[in-house]
Amino acid sequence: MAPTLPPPGRPIWIAVLTVPTPIWRLQAHYFAIYAVFGSVTPYLPIYLRDNKGISPADMGFIFAVGQGSVLLMPVLITFLADRYRLVRPLLIGLFLINIVAMTALTSAVGFWLCLTWIAINRLALQPQLALGDGLYFTLQADPTQPRSSYSMIRVWGAIGFIIPSVVMFAVYQAGGDVTWLPPITALFALAGIANSLGLPVRSPVPETTAKARVPTWEAAKVLARPPLALFCLGVGFVIFSNMAFYTFYPLYLTQQVGFAEKWVGPISSLGVGLEVLYILGLDRMKRRFGYEGIMALGSAASVFRLTCLGFLPTPFFAVFFQLFHGMTILGFMILPVMYLNSHAGAGYRNSIQGLFVMLSSGVFAIAGHIFAGQVAEIGLLTLFRASLAVCLLGVVLTGLSFWCARSTPPPDPAT
Repeated sequence: MAPTLPPPGRPIWIAVLTVPTPIWRLQAHYFAIYAVFGSVTPYLPIYLRDNKGISPADMGFIFAVGQGSVLLMPVLITFLADRYRLVRPLLIGLFLINIVAMTALTSAVGFWLCLTWIAINRLALQPQLALGDGLYFTLQADPTQPRSSYSMIRVWGAIGFIIPSVVMFAVYQAGGDVTWLPPITALFALAGIANSLGLPVRSPVPETTAKARVPTWEAAKVLARPPLALFCLGVGFVIFSNMAFYTFYPLYLTQQVGFAEKWVGPISSLGVGLEVLYILGLDRMKRRFGYEGIMALGSAASVFRLTCLGFLPTPFFAVFFQLFHGMTILGFMILPVMYLNSHAGAGYRNSIQGLFVMLSSGVFAIAGHIFAGQVAEIGLLTLFRASLAVCLLGVVLTGLSFWCARSTPPPDPAT
């Protein structure tokens, strides 16, 4: 697609911004950031337990403090992305922070140093998720850019999440252990930097649109409207309950049902591998069921997962619910991004994602980590049963938000 040149007298860099960004660059970004995420998620609890001697309660506190960066960083980063249209410098800087944090973790000794470097890792990781989503939706709103459905971009995140588990399984098979986790994570972050060099320096949003408002405030006004406020609250409680799964599922597999450590990654990757199929079918499901129907299916999958973990502690059910993991991801990680973007104006597409990440992956995830760490000291089964009750509350609130939306005029992004 030919770029649109600016009128005579306009700065020449505007012409550069209108050069189409290859779709594969966006796919590669999602691959890289979720590969970093997929490196630490399945194995970091085992790494902390075996290499650093961290207890479950301290582990929950470490992850909670790590999530504390989400309270401000996504909002700050996405504000810069909307207000000043920065893209490449922010992404490269965040990947560099990841490399430094994971490299330093290898020599960290004791609770406080582990907490510090994991917090810095999270500080860089979570904003990149919101920034990637904001970049995609901003580019798709620009008629000079090539078109692609969100599912065809986001699916590469699922693929990226799987690859580190394959690498770690190979490490175990070759006689290695979980100490390889930090350098593997750093290598994926380095690949992310290389790809970011091909992304636009700035987001191609017209200057008048980007500077017309305070983007964070405009996004906050939209999210404060009753249907969306209930929606964010409901999704938040489900994410709160999910922290038990993401933090303690690796320990559940090894301690509760007796799998060897080398199988933790492949078992986790089973759900993510099937997630690829769910994501590829998202557009068709959205046309057939709509946002509300997909959220209902995602809610059922989330409840089923915690029911299996809390009440059916056998090797079979510890793996079986992974067949429906992709539906949980659609309902509570992918669909909210699309749903909120449908309520966003051109000047705050990044910021509405940043605020949502602050609420969901910030406030609720922090509380969920603390809750999970404390209850895990009592027992893993108790933890997953308590998390099921919280999940049910979130499901009810999410359903109520759609009921309110049917009787409330939809928000106008232009106001």
